[in-house]
Amino acid sequence: MKPPLMTEAQTPRIEWRVPDPLPTQPPPKPYPTDSLPLIMRNAVRAIAHHVAAPEVLAGQCTIAAAAYLAQTRINAPHLHNPDGMPCSLFQLALADSGDRKSECYRLAFKIIEETERTARDEYATAMSAFRSMQAGLSGKQLEEFKEQTVAPSDPRTLYTDATFERIAGDFIKGMASAMWATDEGGRILGGHSMKSDTIAATLGGLVKLFDSGRAERDRVGEFGNGIAYDRRFSVHMLAQEVTVRQALNDPLLQGQGFLPRFLLAAAPSLAGTRLLTVESIKASAYCDPAVQRYWDRCKEIARLESFAGSDGAVKPPVISLEPEAVLTWLAFYNRVEAEQGGLGEYGGPLKPFASRSGELARRLAAVFALFEGEPAISEQTMAAACEVVEHSLLEWSRYLGHNAAESNGNRDALELLGWLKTHPNVRTVTDLIKTGPRKFRSARKARSMLTTLTSTGWLAFPGGGNQAFELNPHELSADAAKAANVAKTRMLTGATDGEPLANDGESHRAGWLNRIEIRQDSPPVRHADSPERRAFSPDSPHSPLPASENSDAIGQWSMTL
Repeated sequence: MKPPLMTEAQTPRIEWRVPDPLPTQPPPKPYPTDSLPLIMRNAVRAIAHHVAAPEVLAGQCTIAAAAYLAQTRINAPHLHNPDGMPCSLFQLALADSGDRKSECYRLAFKIIEETERTARDEYATAMSAFRSMQAGLSGKQLEEFKEQTVAPSDPRTLYTDATFERIAGDFIKGMASAMWATDEGGRILGGHSMKSDTIAATLGGLVKLFDSGRAERDRVGEFGNGIAYDRRFSVHMLAQEVTVRQALNDPLLQGQGFLPRFLLAAAPSLAGTRLLTVESIKASAYCDPAVQRYWDRCKEIARLESFAGSDGAVKPPVISLEPEAVLTWLAFYNRVEAEQGGLGEYGGPLKPFASRSGELARRLAAVFALFEGEPAISEQTMAAACEVVEHSLLEWSRYLGHNAAESNGNRDALELLGWLKTHPNVRTVTDLIKTGPRKFRSARKARSMLTTLTSTGWLAFPGGGNQAFELNPHELSADAAKAANVAKTRMLTGATDGEPLANDGESHRAGWLNRIEIRQDSPPVRHADSPERRAFSPDSPHSPLPASENSDAIGQWSMTL
């Protein structure tokens, strides 16, 4: 028989103490969408709206697409080398499962993927004809055929589930430019190349490709040996934090300079707010003028001359810096450099990341300038690039400064505490499991969170062994109050962290549809478009970019960069 709960007179009096804080990892910083080039910025907002995804995911994907297109057409200005440096970028965005990473990637890379597919279809046809021509040949005839006939070159430039050895081998065989792009970042950071006994060599090879475009292999294997110079290589990863957590905290990946070369961003989950309306399901990103204009700009850049030679070497012109852009970069560089010393904001484990920020700003500014159609990097474009790079630096600071596992557990405990504060009728473990938020309805999860709250003084079981508990009357902090709202929203929608809502409408309540709006995680507009900046739009009559229909003029313009 279940023992009765104690009466108020029998319940021991609790001597409440000031509870211990429950430190959590701060939420992601607002993504600087307003700093992106105008066409890209509008497309990011449109993609995020239609897909119901955080703007950060659409932003990272569009930047990656722009970097892919730019890396064979311009070099970024180097501080000392007059030949410049690659404008290739390494990027990583963290988001929960179901946060629409794949759809953001598909929309941002639509033009690139279609071009790649067409080229590979043509290659397959050419290879079929090539094999037919040598079919039946043998001996001297086959040798003469191979000497006189060059096999078609594989046009592949996008890799998703590959190894570094394969990519390096393709560069040595003559490939000029490539991108390792995936919406499952664990495939790269947790793949064979990062787990084998050659990880140090792999990291060194990736760093060389980033810095100078050099690919090298000296080991016997199926991918070939040799050295390739002046190649271009970018990395774009979208990943769940849990799948790359161990890799991001690996001292080797940090110490060899691999991770410090990445622009990092993290997405706040929108799960629980992405309810549908009749109007929203009729709208489509494919019909949105902002997205179509972004695709048109990608096509315009793709038609510009690519400076990839027949030997695979990429030697594009260097895009210069306007004098005001130099001053803007110097101010950013010197401020970040000063913060690396003593007790500065970017000291300690952030030094390798901060020391790379100046170079990353120049690379990103070059990508932005080409996308804007600027003949030289303007002050506004450099300032925009510096803002995006500093956002990445602050995200690295946020991530590296906290124990992720402990922070997530504390965040769950705060969510439960906030929910219990607003539900005074739930004061037993049984009631919590039956009627609490879905994520706390397992006995194991509920007791784990209650144990955390008890050990930190936020909750007590006055009866000892029975299931009734009381809450510390101490006022909730702002974080706990915010957690209460999160927990309430998740309970109403039936969503858990990282759990996508069904899009078929079955779990939605019709009465909520008119009250829920898709969130935008961008800060208010801070940079008004000046007349000078508007002049750099490809649609402007003052733009240095020729009309897209005149392909000859476009080629001539690209030669003057």
